[in-house]
Amino acid sequence: MFNQFAKHEESFRTWQQDGLPGLKPESSQYIAFLTSEEDDQKPREGTLWPHQWESFLRVIYAHEILGKKTIGTHGLLLNIVTGGGKTAIIAAVISWLRIAHDVQKFVMLCPNLVVRDRLEDDFTNGKVFKDRHLLPPDNIYAPEDFALTTLGSSRESGWASLLGARVILGNIHQFYQSNKSGQSNLSALMNGPEFALFNDEAHNSPAPEYEETLTRMREKTALRVDTTATPDRADGQTPDSHMIFEYGISDALYDKIIKTPVVYQPDIESVQLTYTDARTGDQRKVEEIDWEDVDRLGLNATQWVTDDKPMRQQMAIALRRLDEQERRAKRHYQPLLFVVAVCKADAEKARLMLASVFQIKTLLITEDSDEADREKARELGRQKRAGKPYKAVISVLMLREGWDVPEVGVILLLRKFSSSVYGQQVVGRGLRRVRKKAVGAEEPQICAVVDHPKLEHDWLWSIFDARKRTQVSVDDEFDETEDLPAPPPKQELVRPDLVIDVPDPSSTDEGEFDLGYIPPSPEPCQDWQEVLAKIEYDPVATEITAVNIAGVVSQELSGEGWKIVHAAPAEAASDDLSLRVSDETIREAVKNGLLCMAEDLTVVAGYAAMRKDRVYTALLHHVRAKFLNGSSLGLAERVDLDYACRMLGQVKTKVLAVPGLIAGIIEHGH
Repeated sequence: MFNQFAKHEESFRTWQQDGLPGLKPESSQYIAFLTSEEDDQKPREGTLWPHQWESFLRVIYAHEILGKKTIGTHGLLLNIVTGGGKTAIIAAVISWLRIAHDVQKFVMLCPNLVVRDRLEDDFTNGKVFKDRHLLPPDNIYAPEDFALTTLGSSRESGWASLLGARVILGNIHQFYQSNKSGQSNLSALMNGPEFALFNDEAHNSPAPEYEETLTRMREKTALRVDTTATPDRADGQTPDSHMIFEYGISDALYDKIIKTPVVYQPDIESVQLTYTDARTGDQRKVEEIDWEDVDRLGLNATQWVTDDKPMRQQMAIALRRLDEQERRAKRHYQPLLFVVAVCKADAEKARLMLASVFQIKTLLITEDSDEADREKARELGRQKRAGKPYKAVISVLMLREGWDVPEVGVILLLRKFSSSVYGQQVVGRGLRRVRKKAVGAEEPQICAVVDHPKLEHDWLWSIFDARKRTQVSVDDEFDETEDLPAPPPKQELVRPDLVIDVPDPSSTDEGEFDLGYIPPSPEPCQDWQEVLAKIEYDPVATEITAVNIAGVVSQELSGEGWKIVHAAPAEAASDDLSLRVSDETIREAVKNGLLCMAEDLTVVAGYAAMRKDRVYTALLHHVRAKFLNGSSLGLAERVDLDYACRMLGQVKTKVLAVPGLIAGIIEHGH
């Protein structure tokens, strides 16, 4: 996303050096209150961090000096790394607007309950205003004057409550016009005074109803400020607000605001494969393959982290890193292992393995988790004094943006990321530094990410500017805490006069380009039911049953980017333990696998994802006929469910290989 503020950079710097001329007197007074007495270019200690101060001043400059006609027609966007303290900036802007512009109402929107809970913790009873000393002591406003009303909680009492509320916090969905509650909430908001709008995790905005809601609010919005760590979405869309500040990973590493991320991967020599009849479980063949020859087998990437043996080895690597983090913590806090799975079946298997094989107390959080478990997830970092605190938490699409537990010291990836946004969000869960009295502010902190080379995440690690240190043997020792290299140099705009305007993306070039021969799309199969029914499957399933690891490679994702090889983890005991997940978990795994498959196949065929319903229905009937003996998912026998689960990869591959099949289901299905 383009930084719209770049062309104003020089004038902004001059404005700062000249003493901030042109502001309202009330704005000047409030900024003076937050300014350091020793240096009028810096914030007072204990209020805002330097980058927060920078973003705060840019909001004021854009709003009062440049104006909406110049920048921020629909809003201003702050792109700040996870752990960079976006909440404190929001609170500072709220204080300024209340004191200098007499704005009486503030609305904070967020995309999900996890983000909402985090904001609620920060703003309840004016906590963030007190913690950061954001209100002048001689001012008529106190932290208690910013009373919080949270939609969907005990702090909200309907239409009348919203009409007179000061600070309103809610999920964007609670203002959607597609439901009566959303209609009522938006009506109460639009019938009141002007308000300031804060759109947290703004990368979620480019969705039709989300965007429509923001548009309807626009006529009553005095100022809109968006915040996010990942403005560029996987679908190529960005929020409609103008970005005025960027504070990325390299900047935060330089300022020691976040932990240094370090990636660990196994260095594999050979692999043992077992070929099993997916219907009966009978073992057919075992062979050992050199690592260099593995690619020819076409194994599913996630098998390298979800088959029993590889999963145990990846967990052993992760738990060794957790031991190291516990030694560094010196009993001041309990470091946590954060395990990220793609489906409930993998997550449940991981929970059983951590509990049974490694005796690690683990919390599992999925979309089906009750409020009690979600509360436990929020409180994980505060359980050091508990008799047996959780040491690991496993998430399936739940604990991402907004879940901020600084004690996360190790992240284990049991899934492959295709979205750079989601990949960065997951790594971001471990970037927030632990800030306690007993932990020095200058003390180096790392976040260990346990990855696998077959997940092919190099594109993700390149975002962190990964480089390698060579000629390090297995036996060499390396202390990541003491020997971390200096942080990368901070990048600054040196010649703002050379910044050029980016053309309006809506403009088009009328010229013609020779794109070469583009083959026509296949015609949709009218007899798709017969074609689908004729697909045959090989019942042999391949499982990775042994992995010979030479060592574990660690790689620092900043600065000099050293690379080091650690000794391979010891074999986990109790190999005969059965990690059998529940029948219900397998049913959900098959259902969710088909849903994801239907969406992927629909998009690949050139249709909008919302048209996946017919594809899902067709695939479900197909799986029932081929693998479940005609039974429904709810009534199928466990042996058939296991068979279907093992064969989902083949289903996707073979269906995708038939030209026009998915198009036929969508166009001619019933």
